[in-house]
Amino acid sequence: MEIKDFEYICAILEFENLTKAAESLFITQPSLSMYLKNMEERLGFQVFQVIGKKFSLTVLGEEYLAAGLSILEIKDNFQSKLETMLEQRYGKIRLAIPLLRSSYLLPEILPKFDTLYPNVKIELCEDASVVLEKKIQDGQADIIIMNKPDRFLNMDYEIVRKEKILLAVPRSFLKEDLLSQKSQHKYPYFDLRYFKDQRFILHFPNQRTGQMAEKIFRYHQIKPKNVFYTKNIETALNLTVAGYGVSFVYENHVEHLNLKERPFFFSISQSDEHLFSTEVLIGYRKNRILPPYTREFINLCKTLI
Repeated sequence: MEIKDFEYICAILEFENLTKAAESLFITQPSLSMYLKNMEERLGFQVFQVIGKKFSLTVLGEEYLAAGLSILEIKDNFQSKLETMLEQRYGKIRLAIPLLRSSYLLPEILPKFDTLYPNVKIELCEDASVVLEKKIQDGQADIIIMNKPDRFLNMDYEIVRKEKILLAVPRSFLKEDLLSQKSQHKYPYFDLRYFKDQRFILHFPNQRTGQMAEKIFRYHQIKPKNVFYTKNIETALNLTVAGYGVSFVYENHVEHLNLKERPFFFSISQSDEHLFSTEVLIGYRKNRILPPYTREFINLCKTLI
């Protein structure tokens, strides 16, 4: 089956003669005759019967054309939908984003995007980054907002910003003489080894913050003796506020979270500011051609993240 078959058959039926049909198709009459002969040989049955100079369909020809018209209808509907989407009148974006980042970014992004593209639907998928990454690769999500891991990513992506990881410490853990440096910097340096015997509230290894914690411990040659795991970053910070232990959090989260009480936040990198930092990226499947409205969504995210 070839779409051209049905276009040529319809032209012949409309004009009932090869010469006029060929003219409407912008080909020569011999070319149309040759195509018709080759088509019938390819199909294995006669499509037309000729009575006098008039062309009419055989029984098999009628069945073939009926199937073809359904295919042409699907083709035309798809073409209309494609043109509509390219003109940005409507569409869909399947957005993969970790739960916490979703909680403060989407209220900023979605209302603005909806004003620009009210007929573009956003479908949300919230989970751990490693799970969401696979959804991009499997074609179950269109774009992802996540922290870049220290490994190869099988996707195309654009870096949005850098953010460093901070140490969150309960106020009750620090004496007054250790707080004198707080006024000097927004996030002053603090030696992590001071808390090596304290409880660390960590995220699981399949979470980016959990992976960064392992990197930090290796660098400082620390093996925590007491660890409590949670998937929820807000839970970790609220436990820190309650004095249950110290935790790690990315700077951008700190700026957006609404906590009843703030713990102290410290930098754990004294010499290299980028040693314990990560890049926030927006990624999509390799070699994917993005619809215009998806590109606009990414551009909007870049201004707000």
